[in-house]
Amino acid sequence: MKNASLLNETELLLRLQCNDEQALALLMHFYYSDLYNYARKFTRDDILIKDCIQEMFISLWQRRETATNILSPRYYFLRAIKNKMLKSLYKNRNIDFILPPDATDSYYEFSLEQIIIEKQISEEKTQKLKKILLKLSRKQKEIVYLKYYQDLDHAQIAELMNLSRQSVYNLLHEAIHRLRNLLKTDFITR
Repeated sequence: MKNASLLNETELLLRLQCNDEQALALLMHFYYSDLYNYARKFTRDDILIKDCIQEMFISLWQRRETATNILSPRYYFLRAIKNKMLKSLYKNRNIDFILPPDATDSYYEFSLEQIIIEKQISEEKTQKLKKILLKLSRKQKEIVYLKYYQDLDHAQIAELMNLSRQSVYNLLHEAIHRLRNLLKTDFITR
């Protein structure tokens, strides 16, 4: 859900506050894949991920009277799923399913469809871009994902990644600079 649908999000939160179960279902529909993809950063356990997402929406329903206090639903849901995942993993001590730092690289799902539609580039260029994105560090991938694919602002990213705001600016700048250099290198070698 992008900025254009902010009014729809606000409307859905108002409807949710008025006990509208359909509004909850629509919110789940809009955010499920983004939440699932982000949760994959923390574990390979699909059942745990699905359970955490479901628990998060149940919790939202139980506290629906305060739903209009949510200023940024995307940020709220990403933060909630991260907290839910980390609590569950810690509580269950499910070490077998926790990903090592380098294993999470493939779990940032940069949407190729979105790139194709929004940038109107060919499939070949999309494949090149995906390969270049994979060359970023784990933190650089996460920050690019949160900034450009989840539309979070710098303050939200800082809180979500437990970084200072200045670190977010620096890391994002480094990631963009590295992407530019990789794109130039790829262009020159072609």
